[in-house]
Amino acid sequence: MDKPSKAPSLLVLALILVALAVFGFMGARTMLSKHAANTEQQLALVWPELARLPQAERNFLVELALTCNVSARPATRPEVVECLRSVSGGAQSEAGARLERLLGQAPAR
Repeated sequence: MDKPSKAPSLLVLALILVALAVFGFMGARTMLSKHAANTEQQLALVWPELARLPQAERNFLVELALTCNVSARPATRPEVVECLRSVSGGAQSEAGARLERLLGQAPAR
């Protein structure tokens, strides 16, 4: 006579759930770190010495880059500049003026 199949215990289900959460967390961290690295590489096309900029300026540029999703654009200087300008609010805005000032400080290519 066949025994009825036993339902998985709560402990087994909890372990599976924890394992899935850990793998999900690690995967998300990996994806975010790759996205951050790609964003910094794109910004370095315009500002090769990005790491030497003051922290506030780097944060500003990264915020613009993430807002315009620069990592989805082709990795060219004109594309990066256009992307940043597209979300800065124009040269008349405070953010736009700040971006234009930083672009003026960037090495010409």
